[in-house]
Amino acid sequence: MMRCWRPTVVVMLPAALFQLERNALARPEDFASLRVVCSGGDKAPEQLATEFTAKTALRIDELYGMTEIGLSHVNPSSGLVKPGSVGRVGPGYAAEVRNDSGDPVASGVEGRLWVKFPGTMPYYWNAPEATAAVYGADGWFDTGDVMCVDAEGYYFCGRKKQIIVHDGSNIFPQEVEDALLVHDAVALAGVIGIHDLVRGENVRAYVELKAEVTPPTPTELIAFARQRVGYKAPEEIVFLDQMPLNPTGKVDRVSLERQATEGHQTR
Repeated sequence: MMRCWRPTVVVMLPAALFQLERNALARPEDFASLRVVCSGGDKAPEQLATEFTAKTALRIDELYGMTEIGLSHVNPSSGLVKPGSVGRVGPGYAAEVRNDSGDPVASGVEGRLWVKFPGTMPYYWNAPEATAAVYGADGWFDTGDVMCVDAEGYYFCGRKKQIIVHDGSNIFPQEVEDALLVHDAVALAGVIGIHDLVRGENVRAYVELKAEVTPPTPTELIAFARQRVGYKAPEEIVFLDQMPLNPTGKVDRVSLERQATEGHQTR
């Protein structure tokens, strides 16, 4: 595709960018036509950003949005782009990071992102309770996503619904997946929480390995992750021949959770 069409702008999910950049036949000159590379729909792993820049000399501009609100945060096409940030609030949008009581928090403090925009969806179809759950006063919309904003107005985020609570600590699956993806043998990684009566949830990682490398053992991968994220490292590694992806190309954590539940019932 790159060699044939010579695109100047690419907008892709992180999983698709990983596959493009890690393609065994991909060469730096294949990306020479690109001027802008954007990623959205999921958080771009740090390893992806590092590898992509090393191969193409281009940065990945992350975006943030939802079907309900549109594209609310963008990184500038020129100027400062902070690693791990989805950028600043876009034109026409207002955004606040609030605590569970609905009060705005200070810079650098995590909370839920609320957005206000004239083009936000009016309601969920035939779901008044779901609509009421996300709309606050004066048309503010609760995204349900955890974010913080720095003093320069750059937002950093993680999905609240994906948080794993382990021994009272909050663990974002993306952070653990990023650590595993640094390993030369790992092609894809998906992390979920497994219910545990004592710890709340344990961290389990599903991993798809590259075909052309010597496979590590689960113990080796756990130790590798622990060197990078400490106590957040998975207690268990499950190898998959093929990682389940949802229709948008993201790692399908819902499918992984279903597999985990079915496996538990079988045992």
